[in-house]
Amino acid sequence: MAVLSGWLLAAEQPPACSPRPLVLVHVMPWFESKPVSGRWGWHWTMGKTDADNGELASHARPTLGAYDSSDPAVIATQIALMKASGVDGAIIDWNGPEGFADYEMIHRNTGLLIAALKQAGLKFALCVEDNPGHRFMQAKQLSHTQAVAKVGAAFAWADQQWLNDPAYVRLSGRPVLFIFGPQFLSEAEWPAIRANLKSDPLTFALPHLSRRPGIDGAFAWVPVSGGKTVDAPTWTKELAALYAREAKERRPFVAVAFPGYHDYYAKAGVGQSYGFIDSREGKTFAESLDQAMKSGAPIVQIATWNDYGEGTQIEPTSSRSLGDLEAIQRRLRPGADPAELKKIIDRNKK
Repeated sequence: MAVLSGWLLAAEQPPACSPRPLVLVHVMPWFESKPVSGRWGWHWTMGKTDADNGELASHARPTLGAYDSSDPAVIATQIALMKASGVDGAIIDWNGPEGFADYEMIHRNTGLLIAALKQAGLKFALCVEDNPGHRFMQAKQLSHTQAVAKVGAAFAWADQQWLNDPAYVRLSGRPVLFIFGPQFLSEAEWPAIRANLKSDPLTFALPHLSRRPGIDGAFAWVPVSGGKTVDAPTWTKELAALYAREAKERRPFVAVAFPGYHDYYAKAGVGQSYGFIDSREGKTFAESLDQAMKSGAPIVQIATWNDYGEGTQIEPTSSRSLGDLEAIQRRLRPGADPAELKKIIDRNKK
């Protein structure tokens, strides 16, 4: 734990004396539009809605329209909004350089997004999904051993190509690697993969999986489960307990801010809803951001920039407009002109 001494020292200070944490937005680079890619991807339709007639698998409508994550104009607009709001960079959801379903498309789009972030002087980190291992096996494409090797190869690729990039997010000199899980890899399989990562990343997992061997800390996520509606006192208490426990145990952790939760899975008929958190007209985001910024965490993750399927997007929509980005700007760039955000979106909205 010696390499974490700088973070631990900062975490012990009162919030007012602590340096501002890095604030990163969690980005999904997986959207495909018919005008750009020749088809509507699953994340706009969930295989159910008629996007040609404007029906999206989302309760919200993006101000930029049903965009394509590979569109250079869209990427430029998103980066400009991030920069103007004051966030430090992005955590990109990534499945590996190749493989199942749309993973190769997501990989290409991740590369485009990273290049744009770097050009704008913003940082990036990866949130790697290990769940593709399950999908390879369910599709009978690979055996369990082969699936583990495939997932391991994805981590190795990221280790070689991205984790040592000067723009990659680091804590105490080590690259920060998020794992959405580990959901597929066992307690023995992940440490074996990690042992081969030459960059020696500082690894963060979902809270209930973060005590596994080879995991350094937890990253908080939107606290929904079991299809239940979660009110503000409940999620506030749950997150406060998580932050307090991680700090008491002197483990690094990542706090979370979110605008609410309203997924489309049940409505589309593709699965059960994970639950619901009311946005309360922006109060949920403002309060969770304030709680996260005061938590003592070295990183605050905003979940999310654009997960429309789960209703956690903060990028401009017809219902929320620029409200969430303005809240970030007030916190991170006090005194900045909010008209800066409006000018960016007015030039590009549809």
